[in-house]
Amino acid sequence: MSIPHHPFYFIRHGETDWNKEHRAMGQTDIPLNETGIAQAKVAAQNLKHIKFSSIAVSPLARAKVTSEIISAANPTPISILHNLKECGWGIREGHPKGDGAWLRHWRQDKPIDQAELFSDFSKRVLVGLTQALTLPGPVLIVAHGGVYWAIQKALGLPFIDLPNCQPIYHEPPKHSTHPWTIYEGKHLKIN
Repeated sequence: MSIPHHPFYFIRHGETDWNKEHRAMGQTDIPLNETGIAQAKVAAQNLKHIKFSSIAVSPLARAKVTSEIISAANPTPISILHNLKECGWGIREGHPKGDGAWLRHWRQDKPIDQAELFSDFSKRVLVGLTQALTLPGPVLIVAHGGVYWAIQKALGLPFIDLPNCQPIYHEPPKHSTHPWTIYEGKHLKIN
């Protein structure tokens, strides 16, 4: 599947109690905590100068509420895309992440009991990314850390753990032999 070469923004949802406790959430629908709501409000103010045409969001509450807070500061239509839902972590959901060794193995497509394989998850996220990039742009995608790992893989970017509510701008390559470029923080592009 070919990724449309359209620029887009991505932001991971605000903090939840399970983020704070370093627990694997997966598809367990954990709400934002007070810090997460505050992070979303700060992100909304920081993104207010960007005129999004669309917001594509995971159906999980932590992402939906983050997108609603951002949209309230910059009124933008929100589209819920089920393919942007976080990975189902199976038996790991609700448990501490520990040193992250199981996550590194999972990203190498090693199975976890009752969890999506990384390859299957990545295919699903790629469909979601493609759906999002067919919306009127510029598009803001509001989703999850695991979703961003799959996007990084699809765009040929190195894996980074994206902090909660840290917006990242993605610029497509000018030529097929060039990589995608990302900008974050004070280097965010303004359309």
